Amino acid sequence: MKLYIYLSLIVLGLYSLPTYGQGSMIQINFAPALPVGKTADFTQTLTGRGANFEFYKMNANQTGYGVELGTMNFFEQVPDQIFERGSATLHGTQYRYLKLTPIMGSFIYVFNATKPFKPFVAMGAGAAINTQTVSMGIFVDKIEARQFIIRPELGAIYQLSDYVGIKLSTKYYQTFESNVMQAQSMLGFNLGFVMLNFGK
Repeated sequence: MKLYIYLSLIVLGLYSLPTYGQGSMIQINFAPALPVGKTADFTQTLTGRGANFEFYKMNANQTGYGVELGTMNFFEQVPDQIFERGSATLHGTQYRYLKLTPIMGSFIYVFNATKPFKPFVAMGAGAAINTQTVSMGIFVDKIEARQFIIRPELGAIYQLSDYVGIKLSTKYYQTFESNVMQAQSMLGFNLGFVMLNFGK
């Protein structure tokens, strides 16, 4: 958590610097997510426990490079399951948890940069810190992994004033299988508050 605080302070400090013809954009997003693919085999529940933070340094208000930091936390209670640990076999309800923390560099291309309604496409790539836990009674099976992740995004920003906007977008997150954890994939739905400091 301290890392997020320090990075946020650094980004806010950069945001306040003069831009000299360039601009910047900060997005703070509420981010529900739906597991798909192999992730849906583990948990099928839409989660509302997701959020992410994005910062972009803009060039001509149309293209930008930046970072994304986020978290998605899935939980599902699955009845009538079998859990094996050593010589012990249990039958009952499993509690399944999956937490993904992507840390990515990202690129954005904004259409209609001079107009209030701004459709955009974006792409991110980086690392994901993932934890998968299955709990049943006194037994807990926990896997932690670092995986490469990519994230295309399609959405739009509506600029409410010179410096404030709202955002709606869809992201597709895909990690790549490691020797510890299978590939994870999910759809993210972002509703965001946007702070704009576009250069003139």
